[in-house]
Amino acid sequence: MPVYTVASRAPLNYETRQQAAKSITEIHCAVTGAPPEFVNIVFMEGHRIKEGKELGVIGTVRKGGNRNKELTDSLRQQIHDGVAAATGLARQQMATKLIGFPASWAMEGGEILPEPGEEGAWLKRSEVA
Repeated sequence: MPVYTVASRAPLNYETRQQAAKSITEIHCAVTGAPPEFVNIVFMEGHRIKEGKELGVIGTVRKGGNRNKELTDSLRQQIHDGVAAATGLARQQMATKLIGFPASWAMEGGEILPEPGEEGAWLKRSEVA
């Protein structure tokens, strides 16, 4: 269950938030193979962003399993580029960071999340419950 927090100095309009959320979801799923139901995005406005940036994205994502440093670095870069395109901001006006956590630290619907790459069996089991 990745949670992406998109914090901005100025409010983002609905269409921009919708496009950024779509971009984050599509990129996260394409890179990690996780189902879109796992992706959560929170928008916050009126925040000071470090180094004078206009927008910051912090993603908390499961680590381990099939996720190595190269995959995580690629995910971060693609999320950064996708949100920049969706918001119309220059890449330099943004900061993007991913924080990895063990799958066992998170729950969805009262169930501990599976390791990355093991979502299929977990989702199938959750449908039955």
